[in-house]
Amino acid sequence: MFDPIYEFLAKLGYSHPIHPTEVHMPIGLVVASLVFIYIAVIFRRHNLEQTVRHCIILAFIWIFPTMLFGYMDWQHFYAGAWLFPIKVKLATAAVLTVLLLLAVIVAHQRGPASKLAITMYTLCFLAVVVLGYFGGQLVYGIKGSSASTTYSAGRKIFATNCSACHPNGANVIMPNLPLKGSSKLARFETLLAFVRDPKLPDGKVGPMPAFPVSKISDKEANELYEYIIHELVK
Repeated sequence: MFDPIYEFLAKLGYSHPIHPTEVHMPIGLVVASLVFIYIAVIFRRHNLEQTVRHCIILAFIWIFPTMLFGYMDWQHFYAGAWLFPIKVKLATAAVLTVLLLLAVIVAHQRGPASKLAITMYTLCFLAVVVLGYFGGQLVYGIKGSSASTTYSAGRKIFATNCSACHPNGANVIMPNLPLKGSSKLARFETLLAFVRDPKLPDGKVGPMPAFPVSKISDKEANELYEYIIHELVK
């Protein structure tokens, strides 16, 4: 559904998820609102209260395109797989949207520096912390702190495209089909063919998305293969 958008971006040289480019806006604005309101209250800088109100309004507005791009990335890069971090992020994003709306309303009715408004800003901050943590789980959810640099290129490709569904060589969507022991790792050509057109053992289309050359080149696929067989499943 969204593939033409990503294919167009890939032609421009951008092959990464879109969501991370937008997520900093609502997160940064929520953090700013909390920082500014405490400065306003502690140092009696009442002129900053209006800044807080503007920050929280803009955060509420920006949460919608951020969630849209997050949904698009989920469908494109994870094939809509219901991974645990994604479930938490979806639920927390919904909670954050409600909290931001309440924060806007409370700030308008009772003032940006009211106790209830400050409570709303604090809850919004906690929500973005949770979102950031589980977003990191999706991107960095693999072991690699003590790994060598020999296969760093393949490790990075795996972290970006594979680790969410295959942490440490497992398979969170279909546990009976882990990377470890897979016949698809017998030869690079076998893995490459599978990556380009993934099928289940019975020949049916499974949940894994295909990775065309625009997403993972043959050279990158070889780096990925070397990392998997020499570090991940050895």
